[in-house]
Amino acid sequence: MHRIIVDERERPSGVPDELRSLGAFIEFRVLDVADYVVGSYAVERKSVRDFVSSLYSGRLFDQAHRMGEAYGTSMLVVEGDLWEELRRVRNSRSLWGALISSVLDFGLNMFFTPDGKQTAQFLFTLGKGGRHTKGSGGPPIVVRKPRSQDLKRLQLSVLSSLPGIGPQMAGQLLGYFGSLRKVFSASMTEIAVGAGLGRSRALAVTKLLDSRYKASRTVIPQASLSQE
Repeated sequence: MHRIIVDERERPSGVPDELRSLGAFIEFRVLDVADYVVGSYAVERKSVRDFVSSLYSGRLFDQAHRMGEAYGTSMLVVEGDLWEELRRVRNSRSLWGALISSVLDFGLNMFFTPDGKQTAQFLFTLGKGGRHTKGSGGPPIVVRKPRSQDLKRLQLSVLSSLPGIGPQMAGQLLGYFGSLRKVFSASMTEIAVGAGLGRSRALAVTKLLDSRYKASRTVIPQASLSQE
C-alpha cells in the first residue's frame, strides 16, 4: 500500500478521498511547502486559474525555490483547461516566457490534469514508481538538500516576488543595476527609463519599497485596565 503525505488544507479538494479509493494510505500533516509528499517527491497542486495568476505575480517562482530547497524533486500539477484559460490572457507571450523560466531556471517539473480524479491517479502512479530506500521504515517526509549556492537563481527569486516583475523583468533589472541593493535603492525614473520597465511597473515597485510598515497595535481591554 502506498503512503502519501497530504497537507491538511487539501482535505476539501476531494483528491485524498480519490487516493484512498485507489488503495493509498493517506497521512495528513501540516506541510510548510507542497501539498503532497510521495516518497522523495514534493507535489504542489494548483487550479489552472491560480497557476496563471501565480506565474504573473511571481509567487510560483518563490514556491518553486522553496520546494527545491526542501525536497529532492519538486513537481507541479495544474488542474483544469489551460487552453481555455489562455484565451482570457491578454499577453500570452509573457506567460510562455514565465512558464519556460519556471522549468529551465527553477527546475520545476509540470504536469497537467483535467480534474481532481486524474490528479489522484497521477499521485498514485507516482507512488508506485517512487524511489526510497528499502528498510527505512517508509518514505522520508522531507529530504533536505544542501543549501543552494546558485546566487543568480536566488537573486531572480527575490525580485520576481515584486508586483508585476516576472523572471524576465527581474533579469532585466539585475542586468542594468548589477545588484539587488542597487535595484532597491534606485529611483522610479531609473527603473522606468534606465532599466526600461515603464512608468506603471516602476511606480508599483517603488511604491511598495517606499511604503511605511504599519505595525498592528495591541489593544488592552478596559476590564483588564480596571483590575490593575
